[in-house]
Amino acid sequence: MYVIGYTKKLFFNGSLFRKQLLSYFISVLIPTLMIVSVYSYTISEDLKSQIKQASDNSGQRVAKSVEDLIGQINYFSLQLSFLPDMNRMLKSPSEFTMYDYYQLKEQVRNQVNSNELFYSVYIYSALNEKFMTSREGLFDIASFYDKPVLEQIRLHSNETFWYQVRDDYITFYKAIPVTDARPLGTLIINIKKDMFINTLYNLNNNVDQRMFIMDSHAQIISPTSEDENNTINQLVVAKATIPSETMQKIHIDSQTYFVHSLTIKGNGWTIVNLIPYDLYKERLFSKMSSLLLIVLVVFLIGLAIAYVFAVKMYNPWKKIIEVLSGSGESKQTADEFLMVSGAISSMIDTIKQNEPVMKDHLISDILRNNVSDKGSISTRLEQVGIVFKEPNYAVIVAVFEAMSQEEAEDPQRKLIFYSMVSETLKTYMHVEGTILDRSKLGFIVNLPRSGMGEEWRQLIHKCYTDMNAIAQAQLNVSLQLIVSDVGTIDRLHAAYEQIRRMLNYKAVINRNDIVFIQDHKNELKFVYPLSLQKQLIHSVTTMNREKAIQCVNDLFEQYLYNAKYPLEKLQGMIVVFMSSIVNELLKDGHDIGSIYKHVDIYKLNECQNNDELYQFMITHISEIITFLEAIQDKQVTNLYVSKTIAYMEDLYTSNISITDIAQLMGVSSGHLSRTFKAETGKSMLEYLTEYRIEKSKDLLRRSTASLQEISQAVGYNDVQSFIRFFKKCEGLTPGEYRKKI
Repeated sequence: MYVIGYTKKLFFNGSLFRKQLLSYFISVLIPTLMIVSVYSYTISEDLKSQIKQASDNSGQRVAKSVEDLIGQINYFSLQLSFLPDMNRMLKSPSEFTMYDYYQLKEQVRNQVNSNELFYSVYIYSALNEKFMTSREGLFDIASFYDKPVLEQIRLHSNETFWYQVRDDYITFYKAIPVTDARPLGTLIINIKKDMFINTLYNLNNNVDQRMFIMDSHAQIISPTSEDENNTINQLVVAKATIPSETMQKIHIDSQTYFVHSLTIKGNGWTIVNLIPYDLYKERLFSKMSSLLLIVLVVFLIGLAIAYVFAVKMYNPWKKIIEVLSGSGESKQTADEFLMVSGAISSMIDTIKQNEPVMKDHLISDILRNNVSDKGSISTRLEQVGIVFKEPNYAVIVAVFEAMSQEEAEDPQRKLIFYSMVSETLKTYMHVEGTILDRSKLGFIVNLPRSGMGEEWRQLIHKCYTDMNAIAQAQLNVSLQLIVSDVGTIDRLHAAYEQIRRMLNYKAVINRNDIVFIQDHKNELKFVYPLSLQKQLIHSVTTMNREKAIQCVNDLFEQYLYNAKYPLEKLQGMIVVFMSSIVNELLKDGHDIGSIYKHVDIYKLNECQNNDELYQFMITHISEIITFLEAIQDKQVTNLYVSKTIAYMEDLYTSNISITDIAQLMGVSSGHLSRTFKAETGKSMLEYLTEYRIEKSKDLLRRSTASLQEISQAVGYNDVQSFIRFFKKCEGLTPGEYRKKI
């Protein structure tokens, strides 16, 4: 009996363990397979998108090349239209002699020979119905050898430009002269097909030879080999099914391709690209191999994790059975049910104790749109003891201002704030709330009416007055309320999103203790104030503080104080305004590193309303103007110093003084001396003396003049003064220096 019981125990435990293992493994496997399926589909679509993009790029390049070649034809026709003989032949053919025809033919032939693309050119004169060719000469319509051209001209007599695809040529027709409103003739240009296509390939670095060009009549223009004839013919037959925007898989001659086409604007030609399906399969196989390897690794990891969880979840049951059995033997099944029932009762008691916490979490999830089934919101609220009887709802968010970082992070202080606001609101209306984050509290308000009428606004104002008085007197903080629109319970997350968006753009909102979202919905069409931006930039760069402040005043009066525009547009406008000023400084070559921390544009998010934003802009603009004024002062100082040095080096041979130089500069001698010393580290007299001594040393080396002559040459009338200054600078007399060198 003991052996049988032990065997049953092992079988039950083993079965329970296997079920747990299987359930956990499936929990890992199913999401993994779903992710793999989605990722496989994404890889496939990405590869197709890459192939299509490459085909698009090739087609666009070929289309651009075709447009360029047609542009050459138009340019050629324009050149001919400006030839005096050409205009005379077309307008007065009866006055045109054979010699004139010969001269004109030679001109045309020279231009054709200079363009390797053109094979031959015909010019048809409508008034006398004659053809002049660049190769053979002049023909009347009866003797002209290229009859298809004549048929085309008669068939398209009312058109100014068309083309014809022939066996060996592509013939382009252009009405001339292009300068006249009524054409008097036709320019016919024959281009060999192989020359035309080779030119396209050369212009596009030899694009894929599986790219074909069809004209508007589904005729193949591209030259093909004999092996490709069947493929192209099938493609022509299937042209009606070729997609223009997406790729389609087709089968031609037991081969599979992706086919993609692009229509060239203007002439109706179609560029068709055949991409081998094997190329797609190779790339897909490479990526899927890597993916399958990852799946295998995830499979093994999932199996290991499932095993660990199954063991951990099985162990408590094993211990419970051991505890219940006492000696390791199982008791009656009823004991196990009592144990489970007691555990469930204990869990229910715990849930009741934690009901306030569950309320807070549920309200937070509702506001943050974390409840997927909106229809179950009322039921879930009732489950945690919240019953709303009215059909309409709004959201109120309370924001505490002037709160320090420590206060915002202190959970006990946040609970005090929440209790005060919640109790005050509940004395006036039916609300339930939660702590959102840092200094924000969120409340769901149940309203009997569908709109936020004047009565409810007054009630909210009265409630705000009571709670703000408590907040300032007891908690030393100020309070702001943001009230959403009224809606149904399934739109509470949208109402909270309105408030959250409003808080993100509070820098451009007027300072109010209570903000009603409804008051900010009548938005005008936003027109960017470009002229005002230019005025502000000019005022700042010219350091006109008064004008800059006036520009900011105009901006706020027109856009932020008295009008209603989209909040994101207003905040973006301020960022652009400030950025444009900084960019202008950078364009002018200013190094703004020293003031960058003082003009940090993104600090505007710290502004609580548009009054603080106004002060923010005024402060930043003042910092920038002060920076520019300092640069200007430095530039003026550098100009004074450089001019002073130039004067001293030019006039060092004369007996000049600091006063003389200051008079030349137009400043006082004291100011000039201080500026010079600050910039060079030397006094003006020291600089002049050193310059004179250097000049005298040069004269001592290169000449045999006496010390008296040298002293006068460098601006000293007294030779003793010269000797004294020389020895002070060099440590020896001029005579000793001359002997030394």
